[in-house]
Amino acid sequence: MVKHTQAHMSRKLNKNQPLALKERTKSQMEYYMGAKLIEIGVNPKSAICRWSLELQGSEEVWTYSAFWGESKEQLLQGQQPLQGAALLNCARANTSQELAAVAQLCGYGKDFDSFQEALKQAQQVTGEIESGAS
Repeated sequence: MVKHTQAHMSRKLNKNQPLALKERTKSQMEYYMGAKLIEIGVNPKSAICRWSLELQGSEEVWTYSAFWGESKEQLLQGQQPLQGAALLNCARANTSQELAAVAQLCGYGKDFDSFQEALKQAQQVTGEIESGAS
């Protein structure tokens, strides 16, 4: 039997929705993820969680991901770095955190130089200007 070591939950929100409603939805998602982790026998405090934000027309798709066990170790060691749009989406959604935390959540561990270079490349490829993540 396969042992899962990560979980993901997404919600679509209208871009024009008041910030308070968006924050409430995000808080609910964090609560539900915690409950799901407890249900499957994972301590929510032992998992690493990250947000991702994808823009789709007039909507924002917020994804909350939890990593534990092997997936958590790979994330902490920088073995699964995000690239392209996935990297930009993760960095954009986690900009309220410090650079070290964002680099780690995006799969770059403590390799800040590679993280910043990957961000620049992703922005060039997608045509986005620099976000506040660096």
